Order: sequence, then C-alpha cells, then structure tokens
Amino acid sequence: MINPDVAKTLNESVAEMYGLLYGLDLQYQPEMDKFQIATRYLNQALRRTALDWEWSYYSSLEEIGTGETGQRDVYLRASVRPRLIGGDAVQLQDAAGRTVVWAYSLPRDELSKYAHREGLWYTVVDGHLQFSRGLNSVEADLTIMVPVMREPRMFVLPQPPTDPEESFIIDTDLLTQPLDFDQPDLVIARAAYMYSISDPVTQPRAQTLEAEYKDLMYALMERDKRHTDAPYQNEWNLPIMNSIYGGSDPGIINSHPHADERSYRGW
Repeated sequence: MINPDVAKTLNESVAEMYGLLYGLDLQYQPEMDKFQIATRYLNQALRRTALDWEWSYYSSLEEIGTGETGQRDVYLRASVRPRLIGGDAVQLQDAAGRTVVWAYSLPRDELSKYAHREGLWYTVVDGHLQFSRGLNSVEADLTIMVPVMREPRMFVLPQPPTDPEESFIIDTDLLTQPLDFDQPDLVIARAAYMYSISDPVTQPRAQTLEAEYKDLMYALMERDKRHTDAPYQNEWNLPIMNSIYGGSDPGIINSHPHADERSYRGW
C-alpha cells in the first residue's frame, strides 16, 4: 500500500519533475505535449526502477491452483513472474487461508539433491513450478500460493478529443492518480534525468540529475539490506549413512550429501 504521507499524484509528479529540470514552479495544462511527454517519462522510470532491484513493494502472492496427491509439476501462467530471492517461499494454505506448509526456492540444478527429504522445496523451469517431491495426502487439496513480482501500475494519459471542435475536458481522477512506488522521489528524479538526455536545453544538467537519482537509489538499497534478515542457512553434517539420509524408505540409503537435514524429533 502506498504511504499517504509521501504519495504523489500525476499532477504533482509532473510539476516536481519540471522543477528538477528547470528550477522553476512550472504548471502545464494536461492537453499540452509537455504534460504528455512528462507522463510517458514517469511511466518509463517506473518500469526501469522495478528492474533495478527486487523491490519488496512489488511482491505479492498469486494463487496458481490446488495441490493433488503425487503432484510435482504446476503450470504457471505467462503473466506470473515468480519472486525467487532471500527467504521467499511457496505457501500451501488451507480453506481458512492459514499457511500449512512452506516450500522454499532452490536453483534448478539443486532440486534433484532434495528428492528424498521429508521437507518440500521448489524451483521454476520453463514456466512450470516443480516441487522436490510429489505432494503427500496432507498437502493435497491445499491452495498453492506463489510469491510473484507484479508490474508497476502505469499512469493513464489524458486523451485529447477526437473531434477538433470539441473542448478538451480533463477527468480530475486522471490527474489525481497516485504514483505506484513507496518512494516517489526516486521515480521522479529518474524521469527528470531521462527527460534531460533528450532535451538540448537541459542536457548540461543530465550528469547531475543522474548522480542525484543514483544516490537516492543506493541509499534505499542500503536501507533495505540493513533492515532485512539474512536468509536462513542450513546446517551441515558429515554425509554418514543414517535415517536422516535414508528417510523412511529402507531402499534409499544414499541421498546427496549436500541435502543435509538434522532431525529434531525428541528434542
């Protein structure tokens, strides 16, 4: 959710962008090309900012179906972009929306090493979500929720009338659209830098504007790193032959040594 204390509307974003460019409090009418161009640069800055860093703001949970007994492969729609960083996990939820099982992500070449473990892991390969093993009877019929990266919401441009004789009427809701980022100063600063490159009048300030937006970007990245817990690191044991590696199946005695798991039963 956008913080209302720092939220910026389309009208305010355009005004602040031109303030950074020219140092003046300029107000442009929405029907003018200056307003339209500024809106396009703000949209482009939003899209590029979403790719610079895996901003947690654009992460949400997407329902992709219900599990079935023995299922290991789940198809992902083309619009679903899984988020596979840090401690992100697929959540298997019951009908009340409570998470019953967590499945953490693995690199695709590591998944086979975890096939004989009781826990559940997953990876994403060619638009399919693959679990480390088939879902058991407890995990079946649970809703599969995947952490995904959504795309930022773009500003809708005010459309001029199709008939030249008609007057240009602006919907006030368009001008009050919120900028879809929790730190709007970063997007506005980046849009101003991008605009300055294409405008001969403001090109001499392009290097300064680039430095300003990058300083803010790195400060936000440092803030997120400092206040985010490090991902859990598995403990390691010597790859001896025991019930941990063999599991409940007596025919399986040699799982991959990297797929280590300590048993906490009885502790």
